[in-house]
Amino acid sequence: MGTAVLIVVLVAAVVFGVKSYMKKLSSGCCGTSVEKEKRIGARDSDETHYPYAYEITVEGMHCGNCATRLENAFHGQKEGMLARADVPHARVTLRAKEPVEEGRIRQIIALAGYRAVWVETAKKRRKSY
Repeated sequence: MGTAVLIVVLVAAVVFGVKSYMKKLSSGCCGTSVEKEKRIGARDSDETHYPYAYEITVEGMHCGNCATRLENAFHGQKEGMLARADVPHARVTLRAKEPVEEGRIRQIIALAGYRAVWVETAKKRRKSY
């Protein structure tokens, strides 16, 4: 009798695990809906208009939906920002029209649900003529 109960519990756990895994496969690692995260474009997509560049290592970014969510977090700010997320390297390249404090960058990432592990200092790019 005890063996039968144990088998039923194990089968239920396997079924639950497979269902959860299938959901992640169809919706991304974030457990979001089946639909992809809708991309919000930057107000200005011309990189030459952004003289300040930052490289950020982000913890918790695992799929395309994560990358889109992070890019949207920066594009939705009133300051002029352009972000590109690189999932395989867990990095975000941020370009800005004005200098952005590291604390502000970390705050935007945290509000999106991730953690900034490393933020490289701003580098002002020279205009090429």
